[in-house]
Amino acid sequence: MIRFFAKHRHLITAVVAFVFIGAMVYFGVRMNRLRDMDIQSETYAGTAFGTAIKKNIYAENMGKCEELNKQIDDCLDSLEEQISVRIPESEIAKCNANYAVDGIYELSPNILGYLKEELAIAEETNGAYSPCIRPLSSLWGIEDGKTEVPAKKDIQEALEAVNVEDIEIVENGVKLHAQNMGLDFGASGKGIACDEVALMLADTQIEGAVISIGGSILTYGDKGDGRSWHIGIQDPRDKEGEVLGVVDVEGRKVISTSGDYEKYFEKDGKRYHHILDPATGYPADSGLISVTIISDNGLLSDAMSTACFVMGREKGMEYAETKGVDAVFVTSEKEVYVTKGIRKKFRLQADGYKLVK
Repeated sequence: MIRFFAKHRHLITAVVAFVFIGAMVYFGVRMNRLRDMDIQSETYAGTAFGTAIKKNIYAENMGKCEELNKQIDDCLDSLEEQISVRIPESEIAKCNANYAVDGIYELSPNILGYLKEELAIAEETNGAYSPCIRPLSSLWGIEDGKTEVPAKKDIQEALEAVNVEDIEIVENGVKLHAQNMGLDFGASGKGIACDEVALMLADTQIEGAVISIGGSILTYGDKGDGRSWHIGIQDPRDKEGEVLGVVDVEGRKVISTSGDYEKYFEKDGKRYHHILDPATGYPADSGLISVTIISDNGLLSDAMSTACFVMGREKGMEYAETKGVDAVFVTSEKEVYVTKGIRKKFRLQADGYKLVK
C-alpha cells in the first residue's frame, strides 16, 4: 500500500487538488448566485382555522412574494372549507350532522387519507389521541370561550361518543357506529394545512418561507443563503411572543406546539385547558405544560404534540423516539427535556427553566 502511494503520489495529489478546486468553485458559484439573486422578503398576516396566520416569504422579487401570498391563502381557504367543524358546509361538518349510525357516509379521498393516519396515531397512543373528540370538546367549549366545568354525567355521556373503535373506514367513506359522534380535525388540522402549503410551494419557484398557523410552523427552503431556520418556541408561562428557546431546523419541517396556555380558564385555583384526555373527559393532567414536535409530516407533528401532552413526558418521549421525530417537553416544574436529535440545535433562553440533560 505504501509503495502504491509512493509510486502514484503525483496522480493522487492531482486528484485531491482537482476535487478541492471543484468544491471551491461550486461553493463560490453558489454564493455568487445567491448574491446576484438579491432575494426579496415580505411578511403577511391573516387568519384561518380560527387562529392567526403569519407568512414570511422569500422570493426573487416582490411580485413573486405577492403571488405566493395569495396562493397560500387560497390553499388554506380550500382546506378549511373541507375539514373545519366551524364551517357548516364543510365536508366534515356535513358528515357530523348527516351521518346515519352504521351507514356509509362518503368522504373525499384526501379526507379519508387524513382520517386513516389519525386512527393509526390513536391506536399507537392507546387512545391518547382521538379524531372523534368533538362531542367532548363541544361540551367543554373552551375554544368558544366557555368558563364552566360541565357536570360529570354530561361528561360521561359525551365520552360514550368519542370511542375511536366506533369509526370504520370503508372503500369510499366512513361508518360511524354510535349516535352523536363527531369527527374533528382540530388537533391535526393546522399540521395538515402546513403539509398542503408545502406541497403547493413545491410547484413554485421560491427560495423559502416560514408559515405560522397557530401552534404549527412550516419551514420551507431557506432565505437564499443556505442557512438553517431559527425557530422560537413559545414560553408557556409568559405573554405571547416571548420565547422559551430556539431550535435550528433545515429545509422543510413542521414544528407544532401544544400547551395548556393556549386556550383555558381558571376556576377555584385550577387551570382548565382545551387539551382534553379522551380517557377521562377532563383536561389532560400529565405534568406537562407544553410539548413541541418537529417532523417532516405536518399531520404527525400536530397530532403528536397533542397525544404526547396527554401521555406525559416519559411515555411521550418514548413515542417520539419510536416515530423518529424530535421533541421538546416542558413540565409543570419548568424542566425542559429534548430528544437526542436536537440537543445541539436547541438553545434555552427563558429564565426560570432548567434544561435537563
